Amino acid sequence: MKDICLERGGYFFTMANSLAKVFAIEDFNPEKFVKELSAQCVGADELRQQRAKIQDLANNTSAQLKRNVYQNYMQFIETAKEISHLESEMYQLSQLLSEQRSLLSTLGSTRTTGVTFEDLSESQLEDVNDSTAKEEEHKQKLVQLLENVEGAMSLAETPGRICLHEGSLLELDPLEGTPLKRVHAYLFNDILMIASWLANGSRRGPPKYKMQAVYNLESLAIVNVRDLGTVKLAFKLLAFSDTRVFQCATATSKKEWLDKCEQAKRMKLIEDNPNEASENDKRSKEEKTVPSRSMSLDSNTLGVDDEDTEYHEPPPEWMLEVAEDLDSCIAQRHFEEAYSLLEKAKDYLKDAQITPLLFEIQSKVNDRGRSLVDVLTKELELSAEAKSLQGGGLRSARRVVKLLIQLSRSAQACQLYLRLCSAVLKARLKRVKGEGATAPYVKQLSAIAFSNIVEITKEFLKIFPQSTNCTSGLVVWCSQEVKYLTTHLTKQLFIPQVSLNTLVECIVCVRSHCDQLTQLGMDFRYQLDGQLRTPLAKAIQDTGEKYVEIVKKHIAEDMWRPTNLETCKNVQKLLSEFDGLGITVPQSYLKNDYWIELTNNTLTFSRIYVSLLEDCLSVATPELMAIIDTVLISVMRTQVQHIIVSLTNPKLKQEKQLVHNNASYIRDVVIMRGLELYKSTTNQIFKKLLALKEQIVFDTSSPIKPKSIPKTAIPKYSATEYI
Repeated sequence: MKDICLERGGYFFTMANSLAKVFAIEDFNPEKFVKELSAQCVGADELRQQRAKIQDLANNTSAQLKRNVYQNYMQFIETAKEISHLESEMYQLSQLLSEQRSLLSTLGSTRTTGVTFEDLSESQLEDVNDSTAKEEEHKQKLVQLLENVEGAMSLAETPGRICLHEGSLLELDPLEGTPLKRVHAYLFNDILMIASWLANGSRRGPPKYKMQAVYNLESLAIVNVRDLGTVKLAFKLLAFSDTRVFQCATATSKKEWLDKCEQAKRMKLIEDNPNEASENDKRSKEEKTVPSRSMSLDSNTLGVDDEDTEYHEPPPEWMLEVAEDLDSCIAQRHFEEAYSLLEKAKDYLKDAQITPLLFEIQSKVNDRGRSLVDVLTKELELSAEAKSLQGGGLRSARRVVKLLIQLSRSAQACQLYLRLCSAVLKARLKRVKGEGATAPYVKQLSAIAFSNIVEITKEFLKIFPQSTNCTSGLVVWCSQEVKYLTTHLTKQLFIPQVSLNTLVECIVCVRSHCDQLTQLGMDFRYQLDGQLRTPLAKAIQDTGEKYVEIVKKHIAEDMWRPTNLETCKNVQKLLSEFDGLGITVPQSYLKNDYWIELTNNTLTFSRIYVSLLEDCLSVATPELMAIIDTVLISVMRTQVQHIIVSLTNPKLKQEKQLVHNNASYIRDVVIMRGLELYKSTTNQIFKKLLALKEQIVFDTSSPIKPKSIPKTAIPKYSATEYI
């Protein structure tokens, strides 16, 4: 065979001897190898020869690998066995460690509580030791039981958990009834565990079951399934968003499962509500003793003989299955059907003569009634805690609330419904964006809040039409919501950036919205005004002080000159503005089309004072009138003092007529307008302002005389040329 030399990395190798070494190199590049081989070979025949050599090398390598495997086959088997044994031993070691840990924890708890046992009596100490020993024994049994279930050892850590029943079941399809798989179920005193079978279950190997699902007995309903077609000896497991059907092997097994489940649910109910359980026991004892007493009074023979001889008509079939039907309705959220069935059962039991069977059914019916109440209350609680509350939150809760009322739980229904209303109102108010100007935000927030309160109140009165206690709860709820809203608005309004005019506009709007509740018989204006009183009084007082400073500033700049408005448009604008304020400028004050015999100081003061007067009177309440009077008088007194000083100032003799006109306008127009507004709002006379008006007095002893024209001889003609 002809050898082909191949250049690789600067070295030449013989193909027949070094081909395997070339392939064994770590940085072997197949593409580069093929390119170099194609370049060295001439024609297709040499390429086929190289291909055949590579194929022979591959066959030889595969055969050698098989020979090595066959030679070491027994070693592979022994290694697999050792691995299996090691896995089993590791599992057993894990179980031993868990047992040791539980023993150590028990010993530690015994040591920590051993000091308190010294003061106990011997009988009490024995009881404690017995209870501890029993608890440890139950835990050991539970650990041994769960050793066969993969992933279930954590269930043994719960204190007080015991296994009531276990067994194999066949799971069926809930709709078609066809077999699905075989499972193993464990019923504990608080949970139900379903485990699936493992294919490789052995004694020394891993567990033969694997934990599949765990259901809490509080949210679980086990309902009997009637025999129909191929589905026989079955019961249904109803949990939220999950429905499973299991088939038992025998009728005895099915009865045991149903009885044990009923017993577990009853034990759980007693454990959660010990007070109600004791009351139910007392009632049951009384109900048991009442028939025997009546029978002993009416007959001369023993009650036992009467019971043996008396014939009791068996209850109807629907009554025997009423507990399972109630469980099914509650689990499937058919609350109205559950209530109707519950009332039907109570009516039957009320008229029927109590027998041991009916007494047992009655206890089951009472338990289902309490379960229905718990489910309905949980429904309302979850609705109130939901993150997304849309508009249908209250409408969807109406049916639940009505059912609670029918179940004689009006107070509880009222409390939960109002809590839901608070959550709905809060969610709707959060959608109002607080960006932009203050006034639009406050108006929108107030409108939404009070309109929703009115809507909720109307809905509440429809649901609770004749319940005085619930109506009082509604009034308290409305008061709290108004309080929360007012507190929020106070933080938004009473800040330095908000002027008194904006503040008054918002408060008037909020008051008008609050008055909507008066149509429903609830008036919260006094509460609203009471919460706003302190910050509003401070805002009015601060505004009054600011206006006094503004008036003083304008007084200092007053030069006692008439005002020139320059254009007819400005004159008409000023006249219309003052007409709107109710302080009309007399026509006698208009001179030469554009001039007004009022100074800029008088015009500015008249404008701000009437605006201040209207704002203060718009939010006036009897409690705020003292502060409002003080503010209005302080601002007006500053201007009146300036006028009085100007009237008596000898330096203003030339401007005395102008001063007189301005004083007359302040006294006869501005102050009179203030008296009218005050009278119309408070129905009282503003005596302090009237006193300031009387202080403006004109000096009539020295009337203003016009300037006399000097009597000098003026020649009629200046030259004789015109004669």
